Amino acid sequence: MTEPLRPMSTGQLLDHTFALYRKNFWLFVGIASLGPAANVVFQLLAVGSNVGSPFSANNRAATAAVMARLGFTLFVGYLVMLAGLAISHAATVKAVAAVHLGQQTSVLGAYKALWGRLLSLLGTCLLILLWMALWMFLAVIVMMAIIIPTSLLLRTGRVAPPGPAAAVLAGLVVFAVIALVFAGFIAIYVRYALAIQACMVENLGPFASLKRSVFLSKGSRWRVVVIYLVFLALSLILGMGLGGIAGGAGALLHNKIAAAVLVYLAGFIAGSITGPLATIGLSLLYYDERVRKEAFDLQLMLSSLDVPGAPSAAAEQATPAQV
Repeated sequence: MTEPLRPMSTGQLLDHTFALYRKNFWLFVGIASLGPAANVVFQLLAVGSNVGSPFSANNRAATAAVMARLGFTLFVGYLVMLAGLAISHAATVKAVAAVHLGQQTSVLGAYKALWGRLLSLLGTCLLILLWMALWMFLAVIVMMAIIIPTSLLLRTGRVAPPGPAAAVLAGLVVFAVIALVFAGFIAIYVRYALAIQACMVENLGPFASLKRSVFLSKGSRWRVVVIYLVFLALSLILGMGLGGIAGGAGALLHNKIAAAVLVYLAGFIAGSITGPLATIGLSLLYYDERVRKEAFDLQLMLSSLDVPGAPSAAAEQATPAQV
């Protein structure tokens, strides 16, 4: 039976996330395993590219060939990893949309529900990555604008060599730029944290999904940060625990490749178990914001009434594609 939608506090959102996750554990773990699996493929490709590499100072051609192969393998693997993470994230959103509103779904059903929406999904993710890359580029430009003129002045002797105070100041400048980059990434993330939910639930295009996320997250972006940090902490704790066990077991094998594979598999297990939590939490936040800002609970209730002559506008705002 569908649980009535109502505004929830941050604590209630976290409680409901855990409850939904426990009740549908195998569903969410099965869906979320694609992302960690893609990450393992990426890591194994990186390991395989380094096996038997003929690096030698006397064999530049072979070294260049190995470097080119390694670069191409890592690039392809990185694309596979990002695509896998994005698709599993979107499938989890679809599953939350179903189980949260009392509908039946499955791992295969969640992925089948993405059919016809993959281009919009990948376009949405690409736009977010482009915003982050642009912010990184601007930060690097700022750093270079500070470092290059200073280096030229030192080289030409127009200024005295830096003393301890100048070195400390330079370190503070570098730290400030890094902090600025990090703060920018957080700002971009919280603005667009609900973009995939909007894309998948409301069938929006990439630009419309980002705009929708900006609207829905406004006033609750601190809640996005809290949800993300809570589940990131859980992921790190489980990941380090399993990684430590895998690393210890790998050390007993006296084989670097086998040890690396064990560590990657530990990461796969940790990612599959903890990966869905943040997505579930943000999906519930998406519905919570729609309830608060658009009375989505009333729209859903009206759309479920089988009353002749019921207002069609209300029903259109809560079509099955939107829930």
